[in-house]
Amino acid sequence: MKRFPEGFLWGSSTNAQQFEGGRNVDGVGVSIADVREFFLYPGDKERFKHDACYDDFKVAGDHYHHVDEDIDLLGEMGFGIYRFSMSWTRIFPNGDDEEPNQKGLDFYDKMLTALERNGISPVCTLYAYDLPQALVDKYGGFLDRRCIDAYVKYVETVVKYFKGRIKYYVPFNEQDTMVWLPYYTGGVVIEDPTKLFAFAHNINLAFAKAVEAIHELDPDAKVGGNTCNSCVYPLTCHPDDVAEADSASFRSYGNAEIYCRGKYPKYYFKQFPGADIDSVIMPGDMEIIKGIDTDFLSLTYYMSNTASKKGVGDTLIMAGFGANPHLEKTEYGWSIDPYGFYHYLMDFYQRFQKPVLILENGMGTADVLEPDGKVHDDYRIDYFRRHIAKMRDAIEDGVEMIGYCTWSAFDLYSTHEGFNKRYGFVYIDKNDNHKRYRKDSFFWYKKVIASNGEDLD
Repeated sequence: MKRFPEGFLWGSSTNAQQFEGGRNVDGVGVSIADVREFFLYPGDKERFKHDACYDDFKVAGDHYHHVDEDIDLLGEMGFGIYRFSMSWTRIFPNGDDEEPNQKGLDFYDKMLTALERNGISPVCTLYAYDLPQALVDKYGGFLDRRCIDAYVKYVETVVKYFKGRIKYYVPFNEQDTMVWLPYYTGGVVIEDPTKLFAFAHNINLAFAKAVEAIHELDPDAKVGGNTCNSCVYPLTCHPDDVAEADSASFRSYGNAEIYCRGKYPKYYFKQFPGADIDSVIMPGDMEIIKGIDTDFLSLTYYMSNTASKKGVGDTLIMAGFGANPHLEKTEYGWSIDPYGFYHYLMDFYQRFQKPVLILENGMGTADVLEPDGKVHDDYRIDYFRRHIAKMRDAIEDGVEMIGYCTWSAFDLYSTHEGFNKRYGFVYIDKNDNHKRYRKDSFFWYKKVIASNGEDLD
């Protein structure tokens, strides 16, 4: 039997803006997640008619008031790692305050203490689409280079304060998506291609400086970039469809080139047609980019996509267009493709030769809480069983992996569907003081972890 290596780290993930809550307490500032009236693009309320999903992120899963209980549940499952994100505005309410908010640091100290008590290694994402709104109001957030300095100060504060307690850092969540979702990820609507490149370039410079600061301030810590992509198939064998599939893949390769090789490949600039690239890149910028030296590559995978000369289908934005007829789908239209996971792992590892840490992989459904407090999510177990088996195949075929985090550890606020769409091993009842219930998948994943991936039944 193929086996996972000794020391392979099993866990799961959350993000602060979708899970943490506690947005009106202990001095936390206002972030772009607190004021968004729509999600990915203007007009999304009309495109995605889910009445129950627009309550807001201010309470979310109320992790802020359940942190010890929640981390103990992860310990009960036997987690080796837990990926979470810190909220910038909890530490610097306005993004660039002279001094950090001590109560914010205290909250993350409490979380880390709970993780340590349970023998769980933290994976800290430092930014996950919750920019301080004050920085957007002042100068457009990452459209302005001053935001780089504010971000680096925040990073340095975190690393100094928690030195030796966090082994893995990811500076930006799904950094490649920030180019095509600047409103959701950065709080700004950008139509001009030169400004869009400036937005991306400033984030890349911030990433480079964060990597340098983390390595300097905590030499034992590891840092990696995060790419969100999928296995992209040409819809047919027509060369035009293959070209579209290549183009979709190369958008993510371009960001991984930055994380892993410290360079802008020429094809990276195709994302910004008509942009005046030379007016954005200042003297010394490329030396900063070239200095990037990451330790691993973190990846997110949910599904495969199809591409044709008409565009890319089965994506988060265009679900159902050009659908792959050979795959089943979730009730929300996302394809289920375990082989695509294998292909994705092989593709990125062989291309970039960095140890891989999976930060997100999961299935969202409208789970049902039964009267006896049970949640029977066999569909989720089946999804994970098949994806973990293909991950094991990839390791057997040479992919070096640090660990695997599902999305998500708990039910949380999904981007479009709110709590209608659930991903977690733990059900959160929004109508009963956020009471936690262990799903069937909770007990199944506990068994998987205890057997180091050998028992998937």
